[in-house]
Amino acid sequence: MGAMDSFSGSVDKAFRLLEAVTRDNGQQPLSRIAADLGLPRATAHRMAQALERAGWLIRSRRGYYHAGSALAAIAPHSAPAAVAAGIARPLLVQLAARQHCLAHLGVFEQDMVTYRLKEGARADMLFTRKDMQLEAYCSGLGKVLLAALDDDALDAYLANGPFVALTPNTIVEPGALRAEIAQVRDRGYALDNCEVSEALSCIAAPLASPAGQVFAAISLSFPSAVIRRSGWDRPLADLLRAAERISLRMRGFWGGGDL
Repeated sequence: MGAMDSFSGSVDKAFRLLEAVTRDNGQQPLSRIAADLGLPRATAHRMAQALERAGWLIRSRRGYYHAGSALAAIAPHSAPAAVAAGIARPLLVQLAARQHCLAHLGVFEQDMVTYRLKEGARADMLFTRKDMQLEAYCSGLGKVLLAALDDDALDAYLANGPFVALTPNTIVEPGALRAEIAQVRDRGYALDNCEVSEALSCIAAPLASPAGQVFAAISLSFPSAVIRRSGWDRPLADLLRAAERISLRMRGFWGGGDL
């Protein structure tokens, strides 16, 4: 095999690996992806490290890779929220198990919350599902994402009512919604006090780039009776730690160097 054939073969393997890692989005370790492709483990790791240096991949933890910023620039499915969903999944699985609740990750699209993740053993506790959309004004995720809008965008959103009450607790008056969102901006997290369902309460926190741009949010949902007994202190602390860890693991996506 000539030098050109060898180079072409290496490029082909690198592209196959890049495609497989991007599609997997951090669900499997690189060693398993390499085995599925028939690549030697050492070769796959060498290629992944080269792709990471070039910005095509990022590493969220030992052996796990995701699409990097260079790929996101040309591939919509590799946008920050999609990459964050892959990075966040194992953390939200652990968090939901530890807190005995449901965990979600959502993004703001066309004035709605789009759910990208739903994790937890009690999935039937809430009607949400992956890729479903819900109005932003009534949920913890939505309030966090609305709080990230600039004032003009928020004004436009609030002027686009009327807002429907899903429960007696749903905030639907634009002035009251504006005051609620101001509180979210001040304290850095949002509460849903039985506003989507009378049986459920939710707490949500933002995911932001190093420049402070919020691109997604994560939340924990509990039976309201549980929160009335135990309060928000422990879930809030756990949620904020998870948001910090996800943001840290996203650092490579924004060009923050190795983890």
